[in-house]
Formats: sequence, C-alpha cells, structure tokens
Amino acid sequence: MQGGSVSTVWIALLALGVSAITGEPTCRPTGQYLTANPRDCRSYFYCYDGIAYYGVCQQGFRFDESRQSCLPSTVAECFECPTMGMVSLPHPTSCQKFVLCFEGVANERSCPTGLLFNRQIHQCDLSAKVIC
Repeated sequence: MQGGSVSTVWIALLALGVSAITGEPTCRPTGQYLTANPRDCRSYFYCYDGIAYYGVCQQGFRFDESRQSCLPSTVAECFECPTMGMVSLPHPTSCQKFVLCFEGVANERSCPTGLLFNRQIHQCDLSAKVIC
C-alpha cells in the first residue's frame, strides 16, 4: 500500500509541474470561480468543477480577480516592457500614442499634433508615412 501512495504523490507533483509550465491553474475540484492568469493581465481562467477554461478581456481592459471582472486598464498596469534599456513601442489601442519603456516600466506618451507612431522606426512620424 505504501508504494501506491508514493505513486499518487508523484502523479500529483507531476500535474502541478505541468500546470506551472502551461500556465493553467490548478482548479479546486468543486465550485465555479474566475482566477487571474499570472502571465498575462488581460486573461483569466474560469474554473468550473475542477476544469479550467481560458478567457480574455477585450483590448484596453485587464482582469481584476478581486472584482471578478474586466476593468479598463492603463498602460502602466498592463503592458510588458523589456526589463533593461529604453525603447519606444506601439501603443496597444492608439496610433497617436506610444509606450516609452525604461528599465521595465511602461509610460504612455502622445505624439505631437499631426504625427503618428511609426512601428517601423519606433518614433513619431508624419501621418502620411504611417500605416495605422
């Protein structure tokens, strides 16, 4: 009997390891609830009697686990920047804005009037030269 319980422990540990690698949560065997995806602030998992179903908030929103709903988000709350250096990246919802990343911190910036952010050169440019 002791060998059987050791096998059960190894199977449980293996399941937890796979869950950590895939990013899926380990849902409680009973109940219905939402849980945040730690790898992406826009997505969540709907746990239903032990099974996880993936869900995602619309663009410009983030999942708030305490309120169990999608809420409007700011770039600082829900934008992944490189952890080192400084770079300008396209804004997720507007060509008139961009995200200035500095040492992993996102800062929303706007292009001057008449200019749009050009993804190819990573800076604001004449609107005629930008495909938005």
